[in-house]
Amino acid sequence: MFKTMKKVWRYIRKYKKLLVISITTMIIVQILNLASPLIVKSIMDDYLIGIEDAWYETSEETSVYYNNKYYTQDIESTNGAMVVIQRANYYFVDEIIDLEYIRGNKEVINKDNNITEITFTSQQNESLTVLATKLNKSEVKMFYNPFINPLQVLVILLAVRLLLQIIFSYIQRITTAHINVNIVRDARIDAVTSLQRMPISYFEEEPAGKIANRIINDVGGMMGLFSTLMNLVLNASMAIVLAYIGMFYLDKNLALWTFIIFPLVYLWVKYFVKSLNLIAVKVNEQRSLITAEINEIINGISILQVFNYEEETITKFNKLSKSYMKEQLKENRLHLGIGWNMIRLIGSLVTAVIVLYFGNGYLTIIGFTATAGTIYAYNTYLTAIIEPVGILFREIGNLEHSLVRTERIFKIIDGEQESDEFFETPLIEGNIKFNDVWFSYKENHPVLKGISFEIKPNTMVGIVGHTGSGKSTLMNLLLRFYDLKETDSGSIEIDNKDITINPKRTYRQHIGIILQEPILFAGTLLDNVKFGTNITDEEAIEILISVGGEQLLNKLPNGIYEEINRQGSNMSIGERQIISFARVIAHNPRILIMDEATANIDTETEEIIQNALNKVKENRTVIVIAHRLSTIKNANKIIVLDNGLKVEEGNHTDLINLNGIYANMYRSQIKSAKTE
Repeated sequence: MFKTMKKVWRYIRKYKKLLVISITTMIIVQILNLASPLIVKSIMDDYLIGIEDAWYETSEETSVYYNNKYYTQDIESTNGAMVVIQRANYYFVDEIIDLEYIRGNKEVINKDNNITEITFTSQQNESLTVLATKLNKSEVKMFYNPFINPLQVLVILLAVRLLLQIIFSYIQRITTAHINVNIVRDARIDAVTSLQRMPISYFEEEPAGKIANRIINDVGGMMGLFSTLMNLVLNASMAIVLAYIGMFYLDKNLALWTFIIFPLVYLWVKYFVKSLNLIAVKVNEQRSLITAEINEIINGISILQVFNYEEETITKFNKLSKSYMKEQLKENRLHLGIGWNMIRLIGSLVTAVIVLYFGNGYLTIIGFTATAGTIYAYNTYLTAIIEPVGILFREIGNLEHSLVRTERIFKIIDGEQESDEFFETPLIEGNIKFNDVWFSYKENHPVLKGISFEIKPNTMVGIVGHTGSGKSTLMNLLLRFYDLKETDSGSIEIDNKDITINPKRTYRQHIGIILQEPILFAGTLLDNVKFGTNITDEEAIEILISVGGEQLLNKLPNGIYEEINRQGSNMSIGERQIISFARVIAHNPRILIMDEATANIDTETEEIIQNALNKVKENRTVIVIAHRLSTIKNANKIIVLDNGLKVEEGNHTDLINLNGIYANMYRSQIKSAKTE
């Protein structure tokens, strides 16, 4: 947890001022909570029940006047009296009685003429019987008059305390919310930034839906982690410390007895967290898998419908959902069985025991006389201790989920990344050499086996071969989506310099690529053509026309400013390919790679792109990975791969005369074309 929190701190420390405000207001709120029981205790013991303290005769006429005498509690004298409260009735006793009897049990026997006999029994079972006079309402009010002003002050203090608590709680919550929102935003930005610099191998191992779930949902784990730790570590800890200050102030012996619960809670929490952690990992993993499965269903919906695979899809999804449901139910059962519900039950039982134990309002414990105010304050502080333990069990689930989710998002933020370093380099000539290249994605499973060839600057070279022959791997290495590892051998050079001497971003500035499946982004046609360049609108239009896009421009109502849907769904495959071709030309690369760029387009569009290719290949080194061999018929050189080996090399005429793999592939395509 500490390692994870250290990572999160990288984001929190940007907002130290807000954090200081949040913690400061949290401390103020806890101090206000500490003061509340003491104020209530003073109201109850010193004033509401304080009327039972001894009243002494005095000569001061400003004091309480009763039965032709003046009484006060401020100045002690030899003569005095008591006011005794029993069952909401008030009795005047014309003598001072020891508090042991006052705080013990009382039995009232009414006599004639308002005279009452009261029998007191102390906790040592000693009895005392006195005569008393029952007070009427006006007389009771008279004895309470000296307490009215201090009571008003204390009630005002309670109201002010409540108002301050509301204000500071609001400030604390709003600052915490600001920190949460900001750290989540910063982490999400960093995750997306990091994602763009991660190696291609990461995206081949992780489903797109799962990655999206991490950035959209798992980043919220940082928010949950920060909020939970603020509640558990700071708020709850301060609540316990301040509650113990109040309890020790009231009675240290009682406070010390409560420490016995902490070892039990520690063992309880340890077992609970261990069980919960195992479930939390599974729950979050299942949630990501569900997101990935939904993403797969949405992307392949047309295939599912055409092949009537709906029932099988639902069965598969239901199985995944059921597994997710089982893990969630396990977590709920854990909470309900030994979690925070149990703490709530124990808290309620503690309160019930305190009320039962001190039910009569007075009881002597270990030489300490407990008054009603003391019992109230002590019960409040005990609740303040039990409540954080309840918060611990209630929030521990959120904490475990937040830890798991936070670790998952940091696998992206702190994952392996390509260097972001970029600097301008001189224009390259475009001479490419593969020198005895052996390469494998998995150790001892080579995909390329001793490949060697040279591509001269400003020439067009075709790479052909059956599926799995190694064509795309060659381009992955040339584009540095993968680099040769220690277990590989050979080298790749451009202009007699190893391609790894510069950072990847710097290296790629002179290379462009057009993929078999063109990728467009939401925005205008202009945005997709310019894409990272500073060319003007007019230059973008010229480039698009040069690659055969004039008909497309005339067709669109808004021309170059036409909105394109995400993934270019409102464009045909041919139109998307034309746009992606224009995009790469806008970057004016010295090396242009076309990876099966004409595989999925019609003959008419292929002719348009072929004409554009003939135009733009001047002063460029062009590499075409070809499915349709007619695309590379006029290439300066054609390299034929088979099972990771270079088996043939030469121009179209040479390879046809060689009557090998290329010739067979070409004749097969010609035969298919004639048949069609």
